[in-house]
Amino acid sequence: MRNMVITRSRKLLAYLILIHSLLLATLLSLLEISWWSLFSTIILIASFIYYTRQHQWLKAKRSLVSVECNDDKCWSLSYSDQSQKSGLNLESSFVTPQLVMLYFNGNYFWQRRSVTVMADAVDAELFRQLRVYLKSSKTFQ
Repeated sequence: MRNMVITRSRKLLAYLILIHSLLLATLLSLLEISWWSLFSTIILIASFIYYTRQHQWLKAKRSLVSVECNDDKCWSLSYSDQSQKSGLNLESSFVTPQLVMLYFNGNYFWQRRSVTVMADAVDAELFRQLRVYLKSSKTFQ
């Protein structure tokens, strides 16, 4: 796997809509009509907007557009504003047939970066190669 371009994922959008709708319905049923319900609704809407911008569904200046790995196992993340974060080391991953989550370490615990790659947002062959690479026993040695 060299360079994987990440596009919009319909499955991830459906998940975000479902989860935020369920949370909103739960909060509104538990709270009376008050300032707390208004505040929680605003927080949930802000959360939905933040995550849809991160995953390219709303126009954002800094959404992730590609992930690249070189021969030295150094990873680079490219963003929509033409910026790039390079020299990242893959710390761990979570792999399923439809989803891959990559966790990169930073200098500090709050700088830890995570990348979600959905199967319908990338090329099928590159996604398969990424899954095989991450399941290899030599990847995290």
